[in-house]
Amino acid sequence: MFINLRNRPFHTQVWLLGLLINLFFELHLVAYDWSPHIEEYKPMVVNIETASEIVFGLESKGISFATGFIIDSERGIIATNQHVTGSSPSYVKINFHDGSFTQARLLYYDPTHDFGFYQIDPETVLFDMKSVSLGSWRNLSIGEDLLLIGNNEKEEYSIKYGNVANLNVDKGDRHSSYLHTTFDRTGGSSGSPVWNTSGEVVAIHARGTDTSSFELPIDYLKSALLKLQQIQPIQRGEIGVDLELISIGEAIRHFRLPESCRKEIGRPATGTPRVIQIESIIPLSTGVDRLRASDIIYRINDILIRDDLYQFDEILDQHVDQTVRLDVYRNGKLVPIEVLVDDLEKQKVRKFVRFGGAIFHEITPQLRHLLYVDIDGIYMSFSEAGSSFSQVGRRDRSGNSKIVILEINGKPTKSLTDFIVACQNIQDGEHTYVVVRDFNQFNVSPTPKSLTINLKFGPLETFEWNDQRLDWIVIN
Repeated sequence: MFINLRNRPFHTQVWLLGLLINLFFELHLVAYDWSPHIEEYKPMVVNIETASEIVFGLESKGISFATGFIIDSERGIIATNQHVTGSSPSYVKINFHDGSFTQARLLYYDPTHDFGFYQIDPETVLFDMKSVSLGSWRNLSIGEDLLLIGNNEKEEYSIKYGNVANLNVDKGDRHSSYLHTTFDRTGGSSGSPVWNTSGEVVAIHARGTDTSSFELPIDYLKSALLKLQQIQPIQRGEIGVDLELISIGEAIRHFRLPESCRKEIGRPATGTPRVIQIESIIPLSTGVDRLRASDIIYRINDILIRDDLYQFDEILDQHVDQTVRLDVYRNGKLVPIEVLVDDLEKQKVRKFVRFGGAIFHEITPQLRHLLYVDIDGIYMSFSEAGSSFSQVGRRDRSGNSKIVILEINGKPTKSLTDFIVACQNIQDGEHTYVVVRDFNQFNVSPTPKSLTINLKFGPLETFEWNDQRLDWIVIN
C-alpha cells in the first residue's frame, strides 16, 4: 500500500503519519513482555561448575562453568550440553538460585547430539524444585520471540532476548539439526534453556558467536529423557556419515540432481528448499565401503527426507542393528544402498587404564571422525609431563596427546584387553618400546619409541563405569 502525503493539509499529513507509525508498531515492533515470567523461570535454572583431572578423547583438564536446568525434579535430573558433561571423570557442583549447592553425578551423555544429564539427590536441595515445561521446536515459526536465562560470562542468571532466525541449520557435529537464533551470548551460556512465549522450553543453547546463537531442539532431550524415566536403553544409530545441507539449486547445478526433484521436494516449512549431502565418511564405519562423500541422500526407507536432519536421526535410532535402505543420487544417478546401523551407545568409553602417568582407552567413533583415525589400536588421551609415556609423541596446547598405541614389546594392542595383558608383566624401571601413530602430526607413519617405565607413581590401574553408582570403579 502506498499513501502520497504531498499536496495534503499539514494537519492531515501529521494525522496520517501518526496513524501509520502506530499501525507499524502494533503489527511489527511490539515485543513480548517477559517480565512477569522471569522470576518464575529462574529457580529452574542452575549454574554448573566442573573440575576434571583425567580426560578422554579431546576433552580438556581443568575447571569450567556452564548452565543447566531442572528437567525432572522428582528424579533430580539436570539437563545441559554434552560438551559440558563430557565423558571423563569429573567433580560436578550444581549451584541454585538461592545460593545453595549440591554435588551431581553424570547420568547420561549423548554420543552424537550436544546434550547430557546430571543427577542430584533431591533430598539435598533446600527448596521445592520445579521442572521446566517442555515444548517442541516443530511448533516454532520464523521471527518468534524467545528467552534465554543462563550463566553468561559467569554472571549468574543473565537474561537474553532473541528471535528465531532459521528453524533448521547443520551447525552441529555429524548430523544434528539446530535452531538459528539472534541471542548475543558468550562463554558460560552453554546449557541454557530457551523458552517460547507459551512458557515452554523448546531448545537448549549449544554454540554461537557474539551475534548469532545456535540451539539444539529440545525434542532430542525429550526422547532420551523418556527412555531414562522408563528405565529403557537409549540407542543412537550410526552409519558413519558427516552430513551437510545444500540448496536444491546447488545440488542440481553442481551435483547433477535431476531437475524433476525440485517439484517433488517442494518448498519446506523451514525456508529455502535444501537436500542432505554426505560431507565425509568416518573411517572403519559401516558406511565406509558403500557411501561416498558428495552423495545426496534422497530417501531413507522409502521416506523422502528432504532436509529433515531430525527425522534422519530418528529413523537411524529406530533401526539399530538392522539395515536401512538409502536412495542416494551419485553423479546424477539414483543408487539404492543398504547400510547396517551401528549403535554408538555401545561404543562409548566404559573402561579406561591409567599406567605410567598416562590415560588409555578404546578409540571412539568421535575420535575416528575428528582425527580421521583409520587404524585399530589403543588411544592415549593424556600423559603427565615427565611421565613414562610423555615422550612418545607431541602434545597440543590443551595437553591432549592424540596418540594411538599399536604395539608394546612387539605385542599388537588392538583392544584394551590386549593393552592390559601387554602391560601386566612390565616391572618398575624396565626398558621397553612401543609403536605409535601421533595424530598431532599429519602424514606420519607408525613410529617405534623407546621408553623406561616408572611405576612408582603410575602403577597399572583399570577403571570401569558402574551404572548403579554412576561412578568409575577400580577393578584391579
